[in-house]
Amino acid sequence: MAKSPDASDDETMGLVRAHVGLVAGEAPILRQLGLAAWSVIGIIGLVALLIVGLATISSVVFPLLFAMVMAVLFQPLAAKLIARRVPASLAAGVVVVGLVAAVVGVLVLTVVGVIDQSGEIVNEVSSSLEELDIKVDDSTLDDLQTSIENADPSMTSGVVKGVTKGLSAVGAFLVGALLGLLIMYYLIKDGPSLRKALVARTAPNQAENLNDFITETCFVLRRYWLGRSIISAIVSAVVALAALLLGLPLVMTIAVVTFVGGFIPYVGAVAGGLLAVVVALGSDGVVAAVIMLVVVLVANLLIENLVEPAVTGRTLKIHPLIVLLATTVGGVVGGMIGLVMGVPLTVIGAKAIPRIARALEIKTAEEAPGASAAEQAVLREHSDAAESAGPEPLPTD
Repeated sequence: MAKSPDASDDETMGLVRAHVGLVAGEAPILRQLGLAAWSVIGIIGLVALLIVGLATISSVVFPLLFAMVMAVLFQPLAAKLIARRVPASLAAGVVVVGLVAAVVGVLVLTVVGVIDQSGEIVNEVSSSLEELDIKVDDSTLDDLQTSIENADPSMTSGVVKGVTKGLSAVGAFLVGALLGLLIMYYLIKDGPSLRKALVARTAPNQAENLNDFITETCFVLRRYWLGRSIISAIVSAVVALAALLLGLPLVMTIAVVTFVGGFIPYVGAVAGGLLAVVVALGSDGVVAAVIMLVVVLVANLLIENLVEPAVTGRTLKIHPLIVLLATTVGGVVGGMIGLVMGVPLTVIGAKAIPRIARALEIKTAEEAPGASAAEQAVLREHSDAAESAGPEPLPTD
C-alpha cells in the first residue's frame, strides 16, 4: 500500500528532526555542536583568565621568565669559563655584568647619536616647514605658550597623570630588570645542580619525561635566539650598507642599534631602524630619510618572511602571523620583556603539550583499576611511540 504524500513528508521531517537532535535518544548533531561551542567558550575564557592572571603578577613572572631564558642562553659561556678553572660564582658574575654593559653601551650609543644630530634635525624640520609655506615665528610661539597657560585644568592634570604613569612604568621596569638579573645570576651559577635536584625529586616514572622536556626547552630557546641573531645581523648589515652608501654619519651606531632591536620580532627591528631615519633626516634631508625608511621596512619584511624559515629550520618553523600575535600579546601582558619573550614562550608551550599528554597517560595507566604490569608497559610504549613521532607542527605557510 503506497504511502500518502503527507505521510512521506512527516516521515522525512521526523528523520531530519531525529538526526539534528530534536528527538530524544538519537545521535544529536545539535548536542555535539553545543558541546563544541561550550568547549571553545571555555578555552577562550581560560586563555583570558590566564592573560589577566599573568598581567596581575607580571612584575614577578616576566622577570623570572626573562632570567630563565637568559640563563639558558648564556649558560654555555659560563660553562666555558668554569672549564678554565674560573669559580662558578665569578663566571656567572662576569656573564651578567657583561650583558648589562652591552645593553648600557647600546643605549649610550643611541642617545649620543640622536643628540649629535639634534641640531641638524631641527634645521631640517624648519626648512621643510618653510618649503611647505608653514611659518613658525615668535608670535606663533607666544600664542602657543599663552594657549597652554590658559588651558583647561583637566588637561594639565591629565598631562601630570601621564607623566606619573610613565615614571611609575620606568620604575617598575627597573625593579623588574634588577630582579631578573639577580635570578639570572643564581640560575647561571647553580643551574645544572638545580636541574639535577628537580629531576631527582620527581616521581621515577616522570623523571625522564621532565629531563627530556628541559633539554628540549633549552634547545628550542638556543635555536630560536641563534636564528634571531643571524636575522638581526643580516638586517643590520643591509641598513648599515645603505647608510654608508648615502654617506651618513654614525654608521656603526646605526648597525649596533639595528642589530639589538632585531631581537624583538617586527617591532624592535623597525624601532632600531628609526635611528637610521633620524640620522638621515638630520644629515642629508628628507629624501635620504625616506630612502632609509624604505630600506628598513623592506629589509625587515623580506628577511623576516624569507630568511627566518631557512635559519630557524623545521624544528621552530612557525607562521609569521603567530609570531606577530605572540609578540603583540606578550607586549600587552608583559611590556618590553613580553615583547621579547612572546615567541619563544609560544614555541615552548607547543612543545610542552605532548609532554603533558604523555605524563597524563602514564599516570592514567598506573591508576587504572585492575591494570596489570604488562598493560601498563604497553601504554607506556604507546606513549613513547607517540612522543617519538613528535608533535604536530605549528601552522606554517
